[in-house]
Amino acid sequence: MKRFLFAVAAWALLLPLTAQAWWNEEWTVRKKITLDTVAVGVATDALSVPILLRLSTGNFDFLTAKEDGSDMRFVAEDDQTLLPFHIERFDSANELAFVWVQVPKVAGANSTQHIWMYYGHEAATPLPSDPMYDAQQWAVYHLSDASGLPQDATSAGNHIGQGAVSYVPGGLIAGSAKLSAEGGLVVGNAALQAATGFTFSAWIKPELANGELLALGDLKLALVDGVPVLGVKDATVRGTAPLALNAWQHVAVSAGTNATLYLNGKPVGRLPGAFVAAASMRIGAGLVGELDEVQISTAERSEAWIAVQADSQGAASKLVKQGEEQTTEGGKETGYFMATMNNLTLDGWVVVGICVVMFFIAIYIMWTKAMLLARQQKANPSFTEAFDQLTKHLPQLGNSAAAHVSHLDQLSNKVDEYKDSPLHRIFQVGARELQFRFANASAIAAAKLAAESGSNELPAISERAMLAVRSSLDAQLTRERQRLDNGMVLLTIAISGGPFLGLLGTVVGVMITFAAIAAAGDVNVNAIAPGIAAALVATVAGLGVAIPSLFGYNYLQTKIKTISADMNVFVDEFVTKMSETYGD
Repeated sequence: MKRFLFAVAAWALLLPLTAQAWWNEEWTVRKKITLDTVAVGVATDALSVPILLRLSTGNFDFLTAKEDGSDMRFVAEDDQTLLPFHIERFDSANELAFVWVQVPKVAGANSTQHIWMYYGHEAATPLPSDPMYDAQQWAVYHLSDASGLPQDATSAGNHIGQGAVSYVPGGLIAGSAKLSAEGGLVVGNAALQAATGFTFSAWIKPELANGELLALGDLKLALVDGVPVLGVKDATVRGTAPLALNAWQHVAVSAGTNATLYLNGKPVGRLPGAFVAAASMRIGAGLVGELDEVQISTAERSEAWIAVQADSQGAASKLVKQGEEQTTEGGKETGYFMATMNNLTLDGWVVVGICVVMFFIAIYIMWTKAMLLARQQKANPSFTEAFDQLTKHLPQLGNSAAAHVSHLDQLSNKVDEYKDSPLHRIFQVGARELQFRFANASAIAAAKLAAESGSNELPAISERAMLAVRSSLDAQLTRERQRLDNGMVLLTIAISGGPFLGLLGTVVGVMITFAAIAAAGDVNVNAIAPGIAAALVATVAGLGVAIPSLFGYNYLQTKIKTISADMNVFVDEFVTKMSETYGD
């Protein structure tokens, strides 16, 4: 007994490990598809149900899968059993796909189960065209044929024999058929006539409130003043309310021991009496509007089967919930950040790429500018001290112009020592201007004459000449300010342009997401949220550029203002002291 209990416990512990095993590691990505009958309210099991998966930019990474979706595989909850499926449409360019998966059993009793969707294998080859539907599925018309009469998607090949429809690209599921009450679609064969049960399931978008939807022998389904009416011979049963015009609604009829009318997956009326088959069937003969996803079975499908069908095919499915992507790295989820980045569209990547380039440019500008300002702030006090010593010695040089020129040259030529000081460069300009005026022949001659006569007057510079010196100093001051401001415009572009660029990427991403969801008809939160989250990455990228740039810009501007103030003070000080020393 103890051994038995130990074996049971060990088996129970191994169950989670078995469930998480990877079906085939050549497929690098998988997603868990949860089927939640709690949300739908299905109480009993539904057998052999084709489930629709709507894939769009918001819930599927088309860049990971092959361009035609031929690497897709679906595996049961045991992660071993392959499930039959077929792709109605796989448009990687517009990031939109509709895939049908045959699930052997959708567990009822308000429970949950899951299947696995695998993809991400570049060398994968398309699977052979095995029958996807069960033997009781007499015909399936996706009505996404761009030309000709609708074709049967099952292996039975019960194609529409006659009728007239026009193709509508933006149907509920891929494309749809537009009917105009001109005889409808006619189909039939011996297998249909031999049927002992019958189920008709379709999506309709009526434009008028009256018209025939289905006719099979004594079985009739029509709209009367917008209300679905099911008739068997002389008996009829009506729906509970009129259908909304120009809106998609699911209508179904099952017949066997009784005939039951369903509206949006719920039974709304029942007629007693055994089903009597007929050789041919007419669909939509009086309908003016659109028709999509017609499924016909030669068996009386259960209420749970129809409920699962109606919900999984609808635009806001509560049954089908797609999980996060998982990779082969230990079978662990890629995380919210990577999942969000995987859903980023091409326009989003372009915006993020531009923001990344702007970010590195801003970082480079802030770093180089901060280093430059730090060196200047370190060199300026040292030069200011040397200039103060110079001005103290100038009056002691007597009236020798050569001595003054030499003394000015000593400080002016210390280029290596003060190479980072803008004050030194301004001083060099002022010194050159003074030396030019000292070199004037008449001034030198006058100085020599004054020396011979014993005069102590220094070389005189007129007020007009000092104004010219001041003008040269102001010009150099302007050049130094331009040097300080060089590159700062790139930070202002990052500050003001980054958020707007990110907002543009987000708006375009949201627009694409909603357009893809509208085309897919999948409006549940699991389809919308990933696309919106990925679109917001562009705004995050824009703010990620702007915020550091704003802080850096304000810091650098404070330093630049301080150095600019020092330069203004130095120019005034230089002119004042030189005028005091050499003014006439």
